[in-house]
Amino acid sequence: MGLVKVLNLLARSFLLVMLFVLSGCPSGLAQTPAADAKGKVLVVFIYDPHCQFTCDKVRPAVRQVQSKHAQSVSYVEIDTSDEHAQQSKALAQKNGVLWFFNDNMKFVPVVGFFSPERKCIKYLTGPKTKDVYEAALVKAMKAK
Repeated sequence: MGLVKVLNLLARSFLLVMLFVLSGCPSGLAQTPAADAKGKVLVVFIYDPHCQFTCDKVRPAVRQVQSKHAQSVSYVEIDTSDEHAQQSKALAQKNGVLWFFNDNMKFVPVVGFFSPERKCIKYLTGPKTKDVYEAALVKAMKAK
């Protein structure tokens, strides 16, 4: 195998690894804020790792809105893939939103906005603008 072919193979392998790392589709267990979520509004992003086009539009907008209010808002991403079914259900239950996960796991991407008591204030399916997510979060924060 020539040096050019080896370098080409290494470059492709590196790109595949980087795409995986940067895809933004971590396991549903990556974020588990239940311990510090008491008294906070909760934003839940339900996604499937195979839903890259629409989920990758939603994730950055929701994260930006949530990070703007990070002191009073908890954020959880829950993976609906079969490989993470048990962990995802446990994460949803731990955060008091198992019913929401069960009802919406087939409609990804979906973002739910919950009061500190885990009452669903609003949920949005499909990609929306950052302003729409901001308005839903503000509504949930006022529902305290």
